[in-house]
Amino acid sequence: MSSTSLIFFGSQFCIYFGFIILKLGLIGNLSNLFVLFSTRTNPCSFLLWFASISNIITLLTGLLPRILSIGFSVDASSTSLTWCKSRWFLSYTSAFTSLTCICFASIDRYLVSCQYMQWHNRNKLKTAKLAILIATSVIMLTHIPFIVFYHIIQVNNSNDNVIYQCSGTNAAWTSYVNYFTRPMLGSIMPGTVLAVTGWRTYLNIKSRMLVHLGGTFQRGLTSMILLQSILIIIPVVPFSIIVIYQIATTSTNKTAYRLAQETMVFNIANILLYISYASNFYVYFFSAKSYRKELLRFVSHFVCCRSNRVEMRRM
Repeated sequence: MSSTSLIFFGSQFCIYFGFIILKLGLIGNLSNLFVLFSTRTNPCSFLLWFASISNIITLLTGLLPRILSIGFSVDASSTSLTWCKSRWFLSYTSAFTSLTCICFASIDRYLVSCQYMQWHNRNKLKTAKLAILIATSVIMLTHIPFIVFYHIIQVNNSNDNVIYQCSGTNAAWTSYVNYFTRPMLGSIMPGTVLAVTGWRTYLNIKSRMLVHLGGTFQRGLTSMILLQSILIIIPVVPFSIIVIYQIATTSTNKTAYRLAQETMVFNIANILLYISYASNFYVYFFSAKSYRKELLRFVSHFVCCRSNRVEMRRM
């Protein structure tokens, strides 16, 4: 397979599979906003509800521009300085906020599954809101350099033609993003937190046989988080490996064919990474009976309200 074929395959994968993830993700996360709204007084439900908002922003500012850029060579960030700066800021902050919410929700499930009541007392809505407020503020503040250091610059493409692209102009910040933010904050750290808390929660549930988890709703939330954690970790692992590989081979001389291979693999892994931000609704639907009941209740209420409006118009 030639370099051109590899690039073509990667772009086609981004177009078709990326649009599937985008469409299903937007539908699913919007559904979550309505379904989880009525249960947002529960700390875990509130965290999942807030994560859905972040997921929508991530899909629109991260996945959609990537599909357009790789698949159709349409990159608004190369022509609009405002979008150049805001796109990277929004995509990174929303993605990390979503991962943080899921990590907090996983910790919440661990606390609920513990046998000691003093741990249960820390599981409060006020605590969850405060944690999200602090975490979101820190995430936004630490990513302000995207707004400061990202500009539209001139570069030469593979054909030695001058093109414009949105890129970081500060070497220290670029190194920080490539060597720490993406591999550590975006992959290894959340994956580790979810793996550890998920495993500990599973052990607690197994040892206590779900006796003290507070009914069907709490058990449903626990099932949702455990399965969601698995679906986040699965795409994170290959992406982390690829990022670490790129860091380790930065100084290696590579042929055009090898670069095409690495670009294709990275683009595919990057697209698959967005499954973490698009799959939550479907995970919740299939893993928790309580969520399906809430969804059915919302749909029934929506249909009834719409029927009443139609009847009122006829009168």
